[in-house]
Order: sequence, then C-alpha cells, then structure tokens
Amino acid sequence: MKDRILVKLKEAYPDCISGAQLAESLGISRVAVWKHIESLKESGYEIVAKKGRGYCLEHPEQAIIPVLISENLADPHWGTPIFYTGQTQSTNLWARQLLEDQHLPEGTLIIASQQTGGRGRLGRTWASPRGGLYFTLILRPALNLKNASLLSLVMAAACARSLRQHTGCACRIKWPNDIFIQGRKVGGILLEARGEMDRLDYVIAGIGINVNLSSQDFPEEVRHLAVSLAMVAGHSFDLNQLLVSLLEDLRQDYYLFLQKGFQPFREVYQEYCIHWQQPIAVNTGKELIQGIHRDLDVNGSLLVETADGEITSISTGDVQLISYQEE
Repeated sequence: MKDRILVKLKEAYPDCISGAQLAESLGISRVAVWKHIESLKESGYEIVAKKGRGYCLEHPEQAIIPVLISENLADPHWGTPIFYTGQTQSTNLWARQLLEDQHLPEGTLIIASQQTGGRGRLGRTWASPRGGLYFTLILRPALNLKNASLLSLVMAAACARSLRQHTGCACRIKWPNDIFIQGRKVGGILLEARGEMDRLDYVIAGIGINVNLSSQDFPEEVRHLAVSLAMVAGHSFDLNQLLVSLLEDLRQDYYLFLQKGFQPFREVYQEYCIHWQQPIAVNTGKELIQGIHRDLDVNGSLLVETADGEITSISTGDVQLISYQEE
C-alpha cells in the first residue's frame, strides 16, 4: 500500500494530492493514509503536508519506489525480490546478513537510499548520501574463484556503457572497476565471493553510482576527486528509471559472459578504459610499479610495460593516472 501511495504522489507532482483523494482512490480510510504517510516519512521519503492542498512528494526523482522498479523489469527474475530500506550501513553487509538467514535467488536486488558505512575497493569509504544509487545484486554463477575477477571487469564495462547510453555522460573505466567521468570518480563496484576455489556459492555485487549529488554532498576531502552524473549533465535523473535501465544492461552482459567468457568484452573494456596505452603507476601494497598499460591477460590482470621493456602482470592494486586528458 505504501508503494501505491508513493506512486500516486509521484504522479501528482508538482501538485499535491489530498488525504481524501488518496483514501478514495486506494479504498482505505483517511486515518490509514495518514499512518502510511507517517511511516514513509520515517523511512526517509520527503513528504510534506501543505495546508489546503494535501500531501506533496518533494524531489520525486530521488525517491526509490520498489514497485516502479519491479513492474518495469524486462526479466522478472532479475532485480527481484527487492529488499529496500531508506538507510543502511552497507547494502553488501545487509546482503550478507540476509544470506545467513535465507536462500536468496540469483537476481535478488538489495537497495538503499543512503549508506552510512559504504565501502569501496581496498577498504576505502564510499560516501553515500541521498541522491545516489546504492544497490547489491545476488549472483550465483557457475564459475571458479579465478574467473570471478573477470566478472568484476564485465560489470564495470556494462555499467560504463549503460550510463553513457542512458545519461549521455562520457563514462570511462579505471581498472579494475571504477567508473570515471572527466577524470573524477562517479561510481564503483565491489564484488565479494563465497565458495571453494573450483566453484562459487554466490557473489555479492555491490554497485554505487553518484547520480543526483551536488559538490556539497561529498566530503570536503574528496570533492576534487568525485563527481556525479547530474553535475556533468546539468540536470537530475529519475533514479527508478536509471536503475531499471542499468539492471537490464547488467543482466544481458552477465549472461553473455557466462556463455562466452570475457572475449566479447575485451574491445568494450579497451574502448572505455581511461588509461589503455597510457602511463600509469600501480600501488600493489608492496611496491609502486610505473609503466605503460599495454593490455589485460586472460585473468583480467593488468599488463604493464616498465621502463626496461619488461611486461609485468598485476592482479591487484590501485591505479594512479600519471597524465590524463579527456578525449
């Protein structure tokens, strides 16, 4: 019922809709409407009551409405069931907690409007205020642990291509799975796998995209490093519509990868990679390796040509762009 109220409020925007109108159209009492509205406000939805006009949903493009996601999915088995909350520490952490108590099918979507303890690669904090997309997909691929690293690259390519197509923003990839625009980070992917070396039980695929954030929404120390789609495009995006498009592109590329491996994605990854054939420095945690990024090996590791002409394979580390110029 709360989803239906949100849909009514979103459809009425920028106008308001009275409690009496909501009660009549939904077949419930005005008291029930009021209780649902209060519950929605407690969940973080910006609903205001305007005297003589009724209820109004502020910033409707920011409101995650699960029914608008599930009803518009191309495949009802990908993106459902949906677990939504206004705020959580981390959608990946929530996913792990849910998996401890129940079996979640492949394609389960876990999403929050805000994360208080979002994480990125290498244990870094991921600022996750309202206005972004923060979600986790449960995957159950028939892969071994080694191939899970390639899945991370595939999802990065799918996200970059999808966001470019549906927003017009020139998204690029920084190895292995950070999404960049104009040299600043707009999104990232964090995959966590559980299983044996020869077969995975499941993969928790966490994705965070800065969508409708302003510069002031980012912590001051990262404002020069981060950007949002809205900051680049000059307008906001409907989170539900963008998520549905992104989920469909992820679904198609995920199943193509399971069928044909990484080969169909090599050219896409090369096209979108921000530092392909460019000078980089990679901090592996043990040493700093500098050179030219030449290629990827069969496992998705970076192949870097160092100053002595040797090719070094790097399976983990943080890439730093030595020189960058937007094409």
